[in-house]
Amino acid sequence: MNKNILIASCTLDEATYGPVVSQLNGRGYEVIVFEADMVAEGTKPFSVKVNNDSGITILYDDTQLTLNSLGAAWYRRAEHFYGTSDTKHLAIDSERTTLQSGVWNLIPDNTWLNAPRLMPAAGKKLAQLDTAVRIGFQIPRTIVTNQWQPIHDELPEDIVYKASNPLFYDDEKVLTMFTTPFQNAEGKLPLNKNPYPGIWQEQMKKAREWRITAVGEETFDAAIYTNDEAKDDWRKHQLDPKMVEFSQEVFPCDLREKCVKYLGEFGLRFGAFDFIEDKDGKITFLECNPNGQYMWLEEELGLPISQAIASELINIARQ
Repeated sequence: MNKNILIASCTLDEATYGPVVSQLNGRGYEVIVFEADMVAEGTKPFSVKVNNDSGITILYDDTQLTLNSLGAAWYRRAEHFYGTSDTKHLAIDSERTTLQSGVWNLIPDNTWLNAPRLMPAAGKKLAQLDTAVRIGFQIPRTIVTNQWQPIHDELPEDIVYKASNPLFYDDEKVLTMFTTPFQNAEGKLPLNKNPYPGIWQEQMKKAREWRITAVGEETFDAAIYTNDEAKDDWRKHQLDPKMVEFSQEVFPCDLREKCVKYLGEFGLRFGAFDFIEDKDGKITFLECNPNGQYMWLEEELGLPISQAIASELINIARQ
């Protein structure tokens, strides 16, 4: 009998995990989808009981969730429940996330596509850059500092600012801080403010960008071409085909192998990598999102990423 496969996510992400569920069901696996927002709202019953006689018992949506019967698990978007930005609700959501993570930590790391316990470390930008250098990727010149002088002295004229965590609250909205370009010169920088916290890098001149999605030993390659208005951060304009174009092209084999090796350094099986390539063909690592989006590439370019994720989950279950 095939073991159950758990997907921990939320209803807002159903468009992403839905095709994977279909793939798994079609291959004879039963899937349990934990919808974190439904739990937070009380729409789907959830309880964890611990006692001396029976140990831990988990009930979700009126079904007992037996952790040792899970063949594989995928942590997708179970932390993405945003209510309001007031302090009380943020504290409640933090408490909910902490309790929920206690359940996920009861599941062995090797059962997960990416273990939730490992992903936070893999998401830290400085750790990513350090690991990329050790793997053999080229990276941009980078400084994190609370003084402007090192930025003036060690970075070129064209620089960019990046936030280590690009999501933030503005009143009741969750917004994204995209990559922001600056001129590294007097009168061009906000010198009346502290440059810390933040990541400052040289701005890379690009002929094209790459999004490489790695699943297990497989990689799915997509080249990205932008016009001048979208060159700073294509994510702001990715829905406009006049500004951003995606193309299925072949990434260098040695760099694909390094992507797989990079994930192994963090104990992961999935990652979405971003690179820049200049006019001379030099390719520079920017970052790797251990829980990155990919569905638009599947829809636009026909890349079978959902199928690969389903296959990797089945491989985990079989092992």
